[in-house]
This record gives sequence, C-alpha cells and structure tokens, in this order.
Amino acid sequence: MRLHRIVRDVIIFLLGATLYGFISEAVKASASREVGNFGGEVLILPLMAGLVWLGWELRKNYK
Repeated sequence: MRLHRIVRDVIIFLLGATLYGFISEAVKASASREVGNFGGEVLILPLMAGLVWLGWELRKNYK
C-alpha cells in the first residue's frame, strides 16, 4: 500500500509539472503572436483539461 501512495504522488507531481510547462509555453507562444491571431494553443488547453479528466476517471477505476 505504501508503494501505491508513492507512485500516486509521483504521478500527481509529474502531472502538475507537465501542466505548468504546457500552460507556460502556450502563454509565451500566444504573447509572441499578433493580436487576434490564435495558433494551436487554443486547441491544446482544452485537450489538457480533457486529459486531466481522463486521468481522474482512470484513478477512480484504479482504486
């Protein structure tokens, strides 16, 4: 049971670090564009929310 908690904590930590990296890079890319010109970041941010939701659903089934 202890190993399960350690693995869970590592996964949650990596998820947070990855989300932070994706969001910061998307903000940097959006800031470097002209006003009103959106790129693929507009699609990536909702996809990240979907991935978090999917992970949460998998977590519920894992328990």
